[in-house]
Amino acid sequence: MSRILVTVGTDFHPFQRLVDWADDYARRHPEHEMFIQYGTARPPVNGERSRLLDHSQLQTEIARADAVICHGGPATITDIRRSGLVPICIPRDPDRGEHIDGHQQRFAQRIAAAGIVTSVSETADLDAEVEASLTHARSQSLDDSASPDGVLRIRELIAELQTSPAESPASDPLRIVYIGGQGRSGTTLLERALGELPGVVGVGETVHLWDRGLRDDDLCGCGKPFGSCPFWQDVGETAFGGWDSLDADEAVALRFAVDRNRYVPFMLRPGLSPSYQRRHAQYLGRIARLYHAIAEVSGARTIIDSSKHASYALMLAQVPGIELRVLHVVRDSRAVAHAWTKNVARPEAGGIPMPVYGPAKAAVLWDVQNSIIERLGHHHPYLRVRYEDFVEAPKDSLLAVAGFAGVADDADVLQFLDGDTLTVGPSHTVAGNPMRFVSGDITIRSDQSWRDDMPTSRRRFVSALTLPLQRHYGYGPRTP
Repeated sequence: MSRILVTVGTDFHPFQRLVDWADDYARRHPEHEMFIQYGTARPPVNGERSRLLDHSQLQTEIARADAVICHGGPATITDIRRSGLVPICIPRDPDRGEHIDGHQQRFAQRIAAAGIVTSVSETADLDAEVEASLTHARSQSLDDSASPDGVLRIRELIAELQTSPAESPASDPLRIVYIGGQGRSGTTLLERALGELPGVVGVGETVHLWDRGLRDDDLCGCGKPFGSCPFWQDVGETAFGGWDSLDADEAVALRFAVDRNRYVPFMLRPGLSPSYQRRHAQYLGRIARLYHAIAEVSGARTIIDSSKHASYALMLAQVPGIELRVLHVVRDSRAVAHAWTKNVARPEAGGIPMPVYGPAKAAVLWDVQNSIIERLGHHHPYLRVRYEDFVEAPKDSLLAVAGFAGVADDADVLQFLDGDTLTVGPSHTVAGNPMRFVSGDITIRSDQSWRDDMPTSRRRFVSALTLPLQRHYGYGPRTP
């Protein structure tokens, strides 16, 4: 009886495609012993199985196996080759949510061309490769001195890939300054200012890119439709080989299937739901590719994202290779609630108005959004800016934020700010307040209309619902 080992490694993305094949193969071939290390995927029903194997356990299973099927991890492949077996490698595919990027595919292609592994891209082709592998006897054990085409060659290829500019990741993590808080708090104004800092690019509310940009082709901040904006077309080409490689409706559905406030418990513990975990991993891989492409196309070291959504901030916090800095913008809850009662047209969507909330919903959202964003500050670099302080002393606030973002702490970088006048150029923002379309001078002034226009009863109602956080942020009944 032959023994087959299947190992998916320890990456947090579930490799369900390979595990499902192994489960089905074990069912169809009871004449073979099957051992499946399945990682974060749904456990198989057939064969022996283990979620994880430490290194010594993996060595034991490799030694017992007559054929090994593995992911495209260099360390695993090296161990298998050292045992004398030629592994059947099926690399993880980022487009299926199996990895963060395509480096396993590139690596498998290179080492397969060198004869080190048998590379298979689709599980449908695995049956034939397994049978072919089982017909060949284990070759003589390979070691560094005896086989220049064995382990040493693997290490040489790894070194080549790591030093290739096209393949290697940046030495420093990608920095994202995430503007969080409740909408109508002055976040677009602050983002426009930060986007003028050197080495910084502001991209608006990228949480809405999939629906408002990719699907609906709304206007970019530069005034061109998303599908005609050269910046976003370059980003799509760099990240995905072109936006047309993605199904817009599927991209929107994936976002809403994982990124909602109601899914926060699953975000914190994706393993609570295997189906959510699979979608979560796929979405993380997609947005990781998006942000790295933005950095490459813009040449910026820091990305300003003003999505504000607390759930999306939690999502970004889980993306490998990203350094998240949380810029928490707060405004008096009564002013925010009043602003949400106003009709604000979206010029990028033919004048369709933005949503309107009643005071109860606006107050509850203010509590929820601000609470979660502040909680993130326990785990990531965090700075809180009050809208009222920013409009009162914009220079002081911007200097503090520039230092927090790691851009600069010298007033010389604020050449675009003259007193209360902000001078901005065109932006490539995918969603946000209509202010994102403005180029030229913007006067920074405080909007206090709520004090005159908001009924006293409504003010008291909103204050009652938000009182603890209102006091925490320094607001009170007589807030100046």
